[in-house]
Amino acid sequence: MLQVRQGKRPVRGLGLMACLGLFLLVGAAPAWAQVEERPLAPPVSVADDDLTTALETGELTEAEYSLERARSLFRLGQVRREFGDVARASAHDATLILRDLAARVDDLAGAEEAVAERILARPDFGGVPIKGSGWGNFAEAQASPKCAENVCVHWVDDTSSSDVPPPEDGDDNGIPDWVDLTLATWRYVWIQEIDTIGYRAPLSDASSPNGGTRKLDVYLDDLGGLGYFGYCASDDPAAGDRRVSAYCVIDNDFSQSQYGTEHTSQEFLEVTSAHEFHHASQFAYDWAEDAWLMEGTAADIEETVYPDVNDNVFFLRNWSPLTRPASPLDRGGAGDSEYGSWIFWRYLQEKVGGDPSIVREIWERVEGRDNYSLEAVRHELGQRGLGFAAVFANFATANRRLDYADAVDAGYPSPGLTKTYTVAQQSPDTSWRSWRINHLATRYFSFKPGQVPADARLRVSTRLPQNGAAATLIIVESDGSTTTRRLQKQANGSAAGTTRFGKEEISRIEVVLSNGSTRTSCWKFFGPPAYSCAGDPLDDGRVFELRGKLLR
Repeated sequence: MLQVRQGKRPVRGLGLMACLGLFLLVGAAPAWAQVEERPLAPPVSVADDDLTTALETGELTEAEYSLERARSLFRLGQVRREFGDVARASAHDATLILRDLAARVDDLAGAEEAVAERILARPDFGGVPIKGSGWGNFAEAQASPKCAENVCVHWVDDTSSSDVPPPEDGDDNGIPDWVDLTLATWRYVWIQEIDTIGYRAPLSDASSPNGGTRKLDVYLDDLGGLGYFGYCASDDPAAGDRRVSAYCVIDNDFSQSQYGTEHTSQEFLEVTSAHEFHHASQFAYDWAEDAWLMEGTAADIEETVYPDVNDNVFFLRNWSPLTRPASPLDRGGAGDSEYGSWIFWRYLQEKVGGDPSIVREIWERVEGRDNYSLEAVRHELGQRGLGFAAVFANFATANRRLDYADAVDAGYPSPGLTKTYTVAQQSPDTSWRSWRINHLATRYFSFKPGQVPADARLRVSTRLPQNGAAATLIIVESDGSTTTRRLQKQANGSAAGTTRFGKEEISRIEVVLSNGSTRTSCWKFFGPPAYSCAGDPLDDGRVFELRGKLLR
């Protein structure tokens, strides 16, 4: 079995952006990288193993490689016997691996095509999902599916199956209470995300070759033992159009013996439903978008629909701009960074747009192949009279201050300082110090007063690269209160300012150096990790210089 996050909590969303259908990356690139079409991304690089060697030497085509890598998720021993040293894929590699297979299934034939289609099929249609058996030989319950206006829930009732939901039926309606709760939860999520925020409803699956209900189908499956919460996928034959119908699979009981006791089973159901439903809605815009947009907005909407659960704070603690500010915001495909990026969408929602509609409007911009993720954000901010670099600098500053409505109650982690300098009469000048910062990344510094006069002042000087760079001061008073100040960048890249530095008044002066460059050469596919538009960022590793000097 494929095990994930060993010793940790389960991973939400195996196939969230990537199961099934053609993944033709077609659309407009930015002005500095115009292309007629978005080409098909090559298979994700999992490891430098014998399977990768077989691809590089031509022993396997890309389609055959994708199939074998997908098989290794479920039958690793078999693939190793055939190819030798084959690495065990990580949890998030699985998402990309299934996307790679779905993108190339038409390039397979015969038995290979049949295996691929089995891997990608729905649980009730002989599919082979994560654990390799799905519902197996267990028939769908006689009362299944139970449907509401727009959603249907499917389950099995054979008690010998681990996929069966809890059998309790307190209202004697012939339907397990857990099924009733699941349907009620998805109906509520639909109301919040579609009717209230205005996201597009999931598309009808009437053309599904696997027998959809024309409504959004949700399947209950025992995913907890494998470390997953749920996933959404598509078997829409029109997948090449980038707007596809979806079906979703979630755990059949969210047992606390599998998921832990941090939340109740119902709370796990709630946030998972909000997250996965958002993917089903995303598929109606562009199901082939960048990971940080798809996973980040899905993790953010958990907070919007169920603000009191706070399960997504786990991703902030694991890999996010709060815990790894030096890592690019749009990093995706490895290490949960695409999930942790949800704090950026929360920032836009709280501080820029004032409500969730700003994120929805960004999704509306990626439809029609006009914008990719980062481009859509830039254009939406520009429509509001805002520059991306300035917004990113404000975002980086808000992160250090934890200036979010739920930060204290939910326990958001605080970004750490890269370096602290003590400035005193005996050591009044730090001299110039240089640091390299990647695109959409931040470093934080601090100047602390040592033995200085009561009326001391500090001159903070910076030398910034040209594209997207900014320097912001956070003045921390002795009582803990803070004020912020953006240093004005000159044409030559210098930005400097003077501030109070007396020890009785000032605890420290923090400097936020942010690289808000969005310049990217798209469709270079140099990952993993993968960035926006599968691109090669043009402003990684830029040198930022910093100096603090006591004014006598």
